[in-house]
Amino acid sequence: MKISIIGSGAMGSLFGGKLAKSGEDVVLYDVNEAHINRVNEKGLSIHSTATGETLVVHPKATKDPEETRGSDVFIIFVKSTITELAAKQFSPLAGDDSIVITLQNGLGNEEIIRNIFGKERVAAGVTSQGATFIGPGEINHAGNGPTHLCMADKHNEKLKPFVEALNKAGFEADIEDNIEDLVWSKLIINVGINALTAITNLENGRLLEFQDIKDIMNDLVAEGVAVAGRKGVTLTFPDPLQTVFDVAEKTAKNRSSMLQDFDRGNRTEIDFINGAIVKEGTKLGIKTPVNKTIVGLIRTMERVKHA
Repeated sequence: MKISIIGSGAMGSLFGGKLAKSGEDVVLYDVNEAHINRVNEKGLSIHSTATGETLVVHPKATKDPEETRGSDVFIIFVKSTITELAAKQFSPLAGDDSIVITLQNGLGNEEIIRNIFGKERVAAGVTSQGATFIGPGEINHAGNGPTHLCMADKHNEKLKPFVEALNKAGFEADIEDNIEDLVWSKLIINVGINALTAITNLENGRLLEFQDIKDIMNDLVAEGVAVAGRKGVTLTFPDPLQTVFDVAEKTAKNRSSMLQDFDRGNRTEIDFINGAIVKEGTKLGIKTPVNKTIVGLIRTMERVKHA
């Protein structure tokens, strides 16, 4: 099976590297030339927080989109801000039977990709894997967790070979019939953590040291839960706020993806996380003032950094 990773940062490299180690034909695509060159010259180093060990693998890495042509599976791991651009760029390279999977953060990526590739070729996924980009050719595998997938057209038999490949590579993966509940459940967690880490420059766990921050987390999560409830979403946990606190504690040393974006001076995915709560709330007539304020703060901080 030929699998192309579109956006080979921390998470893309994690999935691509482990799939390559298990014997799949993997192409890591990215625009980071230093990263691509390092992987091709010396391999990809995956450090494990859980075991303390380092795995070195040798997937093919490239800056040339043409190298992905005809892949059986394309996994989209680019930042949500460029999802549409990436989908349009790689659409001519996908075959009629190719499957295009989004494992990105936030809400709205599947719709963008589905509009370009068609729902019969698109799958949405949610993963609890965690990874951090250390430098060219080097990532840290910070946390394990399940990965769930579902085809947009619900014809999930098309996903079985890929799910088998994921499990063979050491990922806990399965097929779910209702991915929306899982997407929203992960969104609520990101809503409560990511932007606050970026604003405060704190690792996930340190948010819990400050009652004022915990109060803001409560407000952010409550607004997200209200929107999800109005949409008819059933979250996968009974106590959303406590779940957010638990995730922050379990990933205490993690620098969230949004904080990593700030570290590197990149645009964030705020419009697909807290911004998604504001957007959906507006559609449904639900006020989301705290999420709206957080979105405004992050956007302003981005503008200052890029001024």
